[in-house]
Amino acid sequence: MKTYIGMKANALKERLKGGRKDKVRIDAGLPFNLRVGSRIGFSPAPFLLAGEEFGVAHPGDESLVAGYSETEWAGLETFRIHTQDRATGSQCLLVFVMEDGAAEEVYLFTEQTEVPLHHVGLEEVPEDGDAVNAVDFWIGESEGIIGMPLFHTPDELTYHRLWDGDNDARIPPVAFREKTHWDAYGERTATVEHLGEMLYARTVEGTGGALDEYLLPAVERDDEGFRVRVWVGMALAPTDLSFPDAL
Repeated sequence: MKTYIGMKANALKERLKGGRKDKVRIDAGLPFNLRVGSRIGFSPAPFLLAGEEFGVAHPGDESLVAGYSETEWAGLETFRIHTQDRATGSQCLLVFVMEDGAAEEVYLFTEQTEVPLHHVGLEEVPEDGDAVNAVDFWIGESEGIIGMPLFHTPDELTYHRLWDGDNDARIPPVAFREKTHWDAYGERTATVEHLGEMLYARTVEGTGGALDEYLLPAVERDDEGFRVRVWVGMALAPTDLSFPDAL
């Protein structure tokens, strides 16, 4: 009887082991050996030096990697890491720009909520404009505001285009397709077409001196339709981040 029970137990172990083998993690190769569910710590120092006028607040002492994507961004290999603060649930976007397999640049972005059409469905576009005109307002070939040398926000802040900044004419915004993985096994994904986005910046005088505040406006399309997102961000050094349980 003990032998039979032992055989059943071993068979159960093999079935459980086989089940685990069937689910292979696909989140290897992220910067700093991160994985979905990994913790990221943010030092408060750069945010204190940025001062109160800066548009990016400290995202919390510790966030979790909620999802990620690997894309080509303005011709550069990038990882977009979507994070969620463990305490508040607030979300941010970490962008790692890679060079020779290492993170050459790191940016932290949070969504700017005051910009018109932010997360507004096309059915809510004012009556004097249809869906096409609404999108053209942002990325139209001749007069779309994304790609212009300057970007003005409703609160009268002006940002200068960083990509091809010496060109006084409008340039086409960057377009690409992004597939975000929302779990470690590739079972939950979302594909977004970035129809146009551009990186801008303005100089802010913080408590620690002048520094750049970045603006990333983007027109996106997915299964739910079009939306406009405008992100505000700051550059971080890898030393500003900690990875308590990176594999």
